[in-house]
Amino acid sequence: MILTLHPETPQVRHLERIAELLRKDGVIAYPTDTLFGLGCLASRKKAVDRIRELKRRDAKKPMSLLCADMEMLCKYTRHLDTPTFRVLKHLFPGPYTALLPASREVPNHLASRGKLHAVVGLRIPDHAFCLELTKLLGEPIITTSANLSGDPTLNTAWEIEEELGHALDMVIDCGEPLGEGSTIIDFTGDEPALIREGAGPWPI
Repeated sequence: MILTLHPETPQVRHLERIAELLRKDGVIAYPTDTLFGLGCLASRKKAVDRIRELKRRDAKKPMSLLCADMEMLCKYTRHLDTPTFRVLKHLFPGPYTALLPASREVPNHLASRGKLHAVVGLRIPDHAFCLELTKLLGEPIITTSANLSGDPTLNTAWEIEEELGHALDMVIDCGEPLGEGSTIIDFTGDEPALIREGAGPWPI
């Protein structure tokens, strides 16, 4: 099912409907400033597992969290030093994913355990729907590209409905994304490190 919202001022009644769906372990496809994403409430393991099954994705491969603002982002990472905080304030909202040390607020099923400390990818996209929805929910949603692992990313609501609609509760049509993935920056070392070039320029 495709639900169409205004791209700049998404209707509150539709946002509330989507939020209620997500609170019941729903899974949606939705646009960001970079690509279409598959999402659910980060706290709902059952829904997260649905996304992994749909994408045929390795359970050990982490998925990022999409936040409403810096206040929400800071809940999901351990204490940020001032220089890192300033860089993040400059990057967000925007087409970046920041890899940061995970706080205890990050569910175990989402944090990467590949390093000494758990790491989480965090985003604040420059996209009205994403920001308004997570603000309404009061917690992050999952953001992972709308495709099967290894396949090209689907970048319109109609493509997603045709290919993946059978496994989704709703597809959100709210403007077409840029069509390029986010730039991924690792902030867990002594200096920020570019992991993947994407839509956001680096260095800034």
